[in-house]
Amino acid sequence: MDDRIEKLNARATEIKKLRSGLSDGPEKTALDKDLRSVQEQLLDLVFERECVRSDLTIQVFRNANDPPTKWVEVTTYFATNRKASGKSAPEDFFGPEREPHDQVGNPRNQFGKTLVSIPTARKLGEMPLPSLWKLELSPNPSKHFIFKQVVPLDTAAAIAEMSKVIGQSSKKSLLVFVHGYNVSFADAALRTAQLAHDLSFPGTAVFYSWPSVATTKGYWHDEETVQLSEKAFDDFLDKIAGLGASDVFLIAHSMGNRLVTTVLKDRAANGKNIPNLKELLLAAPDINAEIFKDKILPGLAAIDVHRTIYASSSDVALRASKVVHDYRRVGETTDGVLTFSGFETIDASAVAPIIRAFGHSYVVDSTKVLGDIADTLNLRFNADQRSLPKAGAPPSTWWVLK
Repeated sequence: MDDRIEKLNARATEIKKLRSGLSDGPEKTALDKDLRSVQEQLLDLVFERECVRSDLTIQVFRNANDPPTKWVEVTTYFATNRKASGKSAPEDFFGPEREPHDQVGNPRNQFGKTLVSIPTARKLGEMPLPSLWKLELSPNPSKHFIFKQVVPLDTAAAIAEMSKVIGQSSKKSLLVFVHGYNVSFADAALRTAQLAHDLSFPGTAVFYSWPSVATTKGYWHDEETVQLSEKAFDDFLDKIAGLGASDVFLIAHSMGNRLVTTVLKDRAANGKNIPNLKELLLAAPDINAEIFKDKILPGLAAIDVHRTIYASSSDVALRASKVVHDYRRVGETTDGVLTFSGFETIDASAVAPIIRAFGHSYVVDSTKVLGDIADTLNLRFNADQRSLPKAGAPPSTWWVLK
C-alpha cells in the first residue's frame, strides 16, 4: 500500500510538471483528468492505510465499573441549506444536494430540531452504532446512538422556540457547531448531540449542516459546496444573533472552518456582529495556512472574541488534503506547529487517536480534548489558566495537550 501511494505521488508530481508549461487546450485537459484520477486514488489509499495499521491502541476513557445501562435523549436544533430528500427516515431526511436560492437571490435554510438517543454506559467521546460484524441488525438504545427524529420547523417558529428554550435555561448559553468534509446530515446531528452531552453543556445546542456529499472522493464537491453555502450561513447567523443568548460559543470543524471564518470576516467588514460571541474555536481547520494568515486573519481581528485553534500531527484527513493541495493546512502540525496572532493554538497530537475517524474527529472523540474544551467554554479559562504546558518562543508560542 505504501508503495502504491509512493508511485501515485510520483505520478502526480510528474503530471504537475508536465501541465505547468501548457496553456489551455486538449493536452492540458487530458493531464488535468489524469491528475484528478491519481488524486482520487490517493485519497482512498491514505484513509485505507490507516485502517490496517497495527501500531495503534485504543484510548481507554473509563474504568470497568461503568454505570448501569441506560440512555438519555438529547434534543438539538439545526439549520441547513441541504435539500430535503422526500424520505421520512431521519438518516435520509436531507441529502447532499443544495437548496437553491429563491427568485430574488435570497438563500433558503430549513430550520428544525433533532432527537438523538445516547447510551450512558459508554466511553466518553465514543459513538457506538449497530455493527453487522457483531450481528447487530437493529439499534439497542442501551448500547447504541440512535437518530430518532427530525422535526422541520418554520423559520419563525424555530427562532421563537429556541429563544424560549434559551430564556428558560439557567446559563442562557448557545453552542453552535459547523461540521466539515465528508459528513452527512445524520452524522452532524449525532455528533452535535454527543458533543453537547459529553461537554455537559449547560445551554442549547444548534448545528449548521451544509451539503457535504459525505464521501472521501467528494473532496472537490465539498470545497465548492462550502463556498456556495456562504450566503446561507450568513443568513443563519443573522437569525441566531437575535435569540437573546448571553453567551455564544461557535465551534467549526475541518472544512467547515472555511465557511465560518470567511463569513465572519465578511460580516466584520460590514459591521455585522453576533451579540455575546464568547468563543471562536477552530478544530482541525482545513484551510490553506497562507490564505488564513493573509486574507482571513486581518478581518477576524475586528471581532472581540476569545480564539482557539486545535491542531494535530495525527490528522490523516488533513494529510489527505495535501493530496489535492500543495499548501499546509492550519490544523496540521507535521512540519511544526503554526501560530497566528490573536489565536491560542493547542497541539493535540498526543491525545488525538488515529484509530477513530482517522484522527480527524478528535474534537469530539478524545476525552482530553473534550475536557479542555469544557474548561474553555464553561470556566472561561484561557490556555495558561488551564495549566497547559507552553512550547515555542515568543511571538510563536503554543500549548500542548497531554
